[in-house]
Amino acid sequence: MTAIRQTRQVLTYTWSHPANRGRQLSSLVRAARFQVRGRLGLQTSTAVGECGRMWAHLHCAAASKVVYANPPDWNEMQAWRRVLTPGDLFVDVGSNVGAYALWAGDLGAEVIAIEPSPDAAQRLRDNVDLNDFPITVLQCGLADRPGRMTLSTGEDCTNHLLLGPEAVGDVIEVDTLDRILGDRFAAGVKIDVEGAERLVLDGGLRALEDQRIGVLQVEWNARSFGVLGEDRGPVAAILGKYGYQLVRPDRLGAFQDTDVSTVSSRDMFAVLPSYR
Repeated sequence: MTAIRQTRQVLTYTWSHPANRGRQLSSLVRAARFQVRGRLGLQTSTAVGECGRMWAHLHCAAASKVVYANPPDWNEMQAWRRVLTPGDLFVDVGSNVGAYALWAGDLGAEVIAIEPSPDAAQRLRDNVDLNDFPITVLQCGLADRPGRMTLSTGEDCTNHLLLGPEAVGDVIEVDTLDRILGDRFAAGVKIDVEGAERLVLDGGLRALEDQRIGVLQVEWNARSFGVLGEDRGPVAAILGKYGYQLVRPDRLGAFQDTDVSTVSSRDMFAVLPSYR
């Protein structure tokens, strides 16, 4: 029953996705071919953006989504298409296997891709090596201060920081967003760290105060309760304090006012007024 349910989900996702409009049948064939190759232990090279490529593995959710639809996160990635111009700096915090990093690189941006998980970081490097984009990979986490922390293992793209002295997982190096940026301006920063987004912002207060980040994409789901024991209120307060407006992109990538009071599976964007 689990296999049937997963197959139905893949078919529905692929058929209904905006990226596949007008070519649903060929998209389903591509998805089926990927599934067969994956069950034979083979990886698949798939397109990201106009010119990018990445390796997709069957049991890597972040890469599988790119096979099923390019780009997978339609509204969010259309927003970055509108925001990023050649030569801009884009920082991908929690890059996983690099779908957003490659998307930004394909748009002409310089990218700093940050991923602490050893397995994901290696796949990220392999994907970067497939392309001629200016992407720098840093294998570390980001938090409110430099040091070492514990990262969960075996949870694919949902690995997350574990707090407390009894945490068991991979011990990783962590840095701060301020130290990564230095005095540079980043047109965009995507923060996908499975509930620890507030820690990343706490480590970037100097850049936020100087308004040296144009647009931020931040997860807005309920994972912050499990990691930090808090809702998204502290994140909203930090971003509002430094003049950022909280919005979500529509299907054209245009930013629209939105309800920020409740958690959601849809990411939130924080933008300086000049980027609206």
